[in-house]
Amino acid sequence: MANGKWANPGPAGSMVLAFYLGCLWPVATGLAPKELVFLLIPLGLAGAVVQTTAGVIELRNGAILPGNVLLAFSAFMWYGFGEKLLQALRIVGHDTAAVDGWVFLIMGLLMTGFTPGFFLANTAAALFMVATDVFFLSAALSWLLGSWFLWAVAGWSLPFVIIFIIWQAIGDILNAHFGRPIIWMGPPLIKRQ
Repeated sequence: MANGKWANPGPAGSMVLAFYLGCLWPVATGLAPKELVFLLIPLGLAGAVVQTTAGVIELRNGAILPGNVLLAFSAFMWYGFGEKLLQALRIVGHDTAAVDGWVFLIMGLLMTGFTPGFFLANTAAALFMVATDVFFLSAALSWLLGSWFLWAVAGWSLPFVIIFIIWQAIGDILNAHFGRPIIWMGPPLIKRQ
């Protein structure tokens, strides 16, 4: 612990999101059987715990933007965990589009609003947020409008989200570990004045 701060937990929060989306993507695009969606239960639980912890540490370190975004993503993971658990237990039906659409729309609007803040970081962070915005907004509108095309856009945006997460997480960890740039992260898309 240097200067009373903890190390950046953001990469851990991002990695668990990549695991979760690595399950959601093949199910959402028909590459895997639909019943495998229930693997989101353990992935959602583990991811939610890690992201909640990471978000709290980020806020403790004074990082308002990544801390709050990680906590919002943790809520998304808690939601996915709980929804799929309730469906597996047959407490809730499988057609939750009427609620999922609004939850994803709210998350998409929030993430889109926060995206310019990530343009100050580096190219990897900016591309992750843009791909995430496409996913949440396309998924939301697919459920609210009943559009199979928008669901396909959402599903096929996930590999890009996962790739940008991997890039960002590896770069953050290795660059910090070596104390110098090992992984090129790309320049910020917006310069601080």
